[in-house]
This record gives sequence, structure tokens and C-alpha cells, in this order.
Amino acid sequence: MTKTKKIRLDSLQLKQHPELIRLCSEDKLKQSAIPDLRFLSFEQLQCLLDTCPIPVITSSTPNEYYLLTSMPLLTLLLSHPENHKLTASIVIYNKPEPILTTLAFIRPALFYPEYKRLPETLHGRLNKAKSMGLTVPTKKQLSRLSHTSPSAIRRAKD
Repeated sequence: MTKTKKIRLDSLQLKQHPELIRLCSEDKLKQSAIPDLRFLSFEQLQCLLDTCPIPVITSSTPNEYYLLTSMPLLTLLLSHPENHKLTASIVIYNKPEPILTTLAFIRPALFYPEYKRLPETLHGRLNKAKSMGLTVPTKKQLSRLSHTSPSAIRRAKD
């Protein structure tokens, strides 16, 4: 049975689960510089955090948890000057193995089609948002967040 708990992000003590470290030891992800998030409002930051509950199991150390998936978003949010105001939701599981395998294999496989064409998707959404009169980040800001060039965010070639 799982339990959900709200906790201030800056007081959350997390370590990667040892099996997560071993499981992802051969991942070929390159470390990127942390983008500047200061243009994001507190509400936007909290929204990002609210939509990404943090899967953990308890540690033997009080108030410390083992993280069951890689979450670069946490590093980004902790780098923001207003991180002390953010509240995270943690989902506390009893057994790590089914969660580790679900989040390491099933979730990325399901999400791949969605992110495969992200620059083209962002381009289309930017144009639609502008026509709707919505306030959205600029192409340059989005390119910094996604570590791409602004010219990569363009219409798909037919």
C-alpha cells in the first residue's frame, strides 16, 4: 500500500536507491548545464512539481528517502531562488522493485512517441497559443530549457 505526503522541497532529503544507480549505470545521458529558470513564476514551478509526484521508499535514516526514478526536474527546481516556497508530493512505496522497473522501462517506452517530435510539437503549440492570445515563453526561452537551438523549434518537414 502506498502513502502520499506533502513536504517542502528544500527540506526533502533524497538519495538515489542503490538498485536505481546500478540499473541506470550504463545510461548514456549527457550532463547539461542547468538552465536559468528565473523567468518562471512561482505558480509555474509549483505546477511542474505538482504534476510530478516523487516516488520513494523510506530509508533507515529518519526523514530520508530513497528515490526510485531519475528526476532531473528536482535539481532544476532546487536551483531556483524560490525553492524554499515549493511543496513536493512524495509517494512512499513499500517495495522498490516493481516501481523501479515500471519507471525505468514501461514509462519511457510509453512516453517515447510523445517526446520523439518535441521541437515540432512546441512550434505548433507556440503558434496556436499566440493565435489564442495566451502568454507563453518565447522560442528562445523554450530552447534554453530544452537545450536546443531556437531554430530547432520549427514546423515539421512534410
